[in-house]
Amino acid sequence: MNQLFFPQITIVGPGLLGSSLGLAARERGLCEKIVGVGRNQTSLDDALRVEGVDTTTTDLEAGLAEADLVVLCMPICTIVQMLPQIMAACKAGALVTDVGSTKCSIVKTGQKFSKPNGAQFVGCHPMAGSEKFGARFARADLYNETTCYVTKTDATDLKAFAQVSALWRALGTRLVVMRPDRHDGLAAMVSHLPHMIAVSMMKAMELSGEDKNLVRGIIGNGFRDMTRVAAANTHMWVDIGCDNQAAVREALSLFKEALNDIVDAKGEICEDKLRGFLEDAAEYRDFLATS
Repeated sequence: MNQLFFPQITIVGPGLLGSSLGLAARERGLCEKIVGVGRNQTSLDDALRVEGVDTTTTDLEAGLAEADLVVLCMPICTIVQMLPQIMAACKAGALVTDVGSTKCSIVKTGQKFSKPNGAQFVGCHPMAGSEKFGARFARADLYNETTCYVTKTDATDLKAFAQVSALWRALGTRLVVMRPDRHDGLAAMVSHLPHMIAVSMMKAMELSGEDKNLVRGIIGNGFRDMTRVAAANTHMWVDIGCDNQAAVREALSLFKEALNDIVDAKGEICEDKLRGFLEDAAEYRDFLATS
């Protein structure tokens, strides 16, 4: 099997990320056939409607039997629970990967059930998506110019790693290779913490007791931009927060520490402290914005 061509790609859970992957893979000529597997026929019909998949089935084993590449796009806990069954149902030589936002528990399980003469698992996390969810929002350019983490451990099969890496390059992503635990720590800071902050901003506004209609009429772009992701899939984010809770707790602790730096020992906002706080933050942000 050519590492950049998979006769059959099976996407388990073809929602926004899965259907977008299907669209991109077809557009780039990476496959011959795309099968969507799921439990909800309405969601599968959405994937068919946007042409993210060619055919669908609710029979997991039937959808996996002839797959050369399997991409798992379910919630984290579902991936972990189903990986043993999925790895066992795949044919010898099949590649299995995922798009989960945390990696330690997924990679540990996937590698446990990878076999030398069977299917091989390589955990990935493309930093793509939006506050919208579902196949109806899928688009072929979703992964363009995004970052994709590809995990590597001492147990990773090197051939499988090379093939999965080639796939994500072909889909337009920039690869970052790292161990699962390192990924989860960084993801907590750059992805999971910002989401928790956005949700907390919305909760703080609710607690203020201000009239919702008034707030809707006066909020500016800054508030909209910072809270956009608060509208994302709740089930998915509960999954992320619970699975990566140690790293998320550490990120939240650092954020609280940073907030405390705004005020002095008396709990008052000090002009000098605030100026230094803002200047340091602006300098760091300018650095991140330079390519």
